[in-house]
Amino acid sequence: MMDNISDDQLLQEFKREIAQLDQQHMTVRLSLTPMQAMSLIGAVQLACRNPGYTGSSRGVVERIVDRMQSEFLQYGVRHILEVIRRGWSPQHDQGNQESLNGG
Repeated sequence: MMDNISDDQLLQEFKREIAQLDQQHMTVRLSLTPMQAMSLIGAVQLACRNPGYTGSSRGVVERIVDRMQSEFLQYGVRHILEVIRRGWSPQHDQGNQESLNGG
């Protein structure tokens, strides 16, 4: 733990380490089951619904979901792709009263 470091110092060191890893061309690779991928996609979609979530990190996670979606696309799983598409739209939320009433 680093309880003795200020938030400002921590942010500066974080930026330095990220830049260092970028220079070393470090990448993070994940291997997910389809259900794990859908869970992650759903969490990203939920986060993106927050109106305060803007900026470059939102674009990054949206592009990651696009890439994950393309993985499903190659298997021709239309229903999964439709669930992903609908996940971006609040009108398709299960708790949405209009959706529950068929409207």
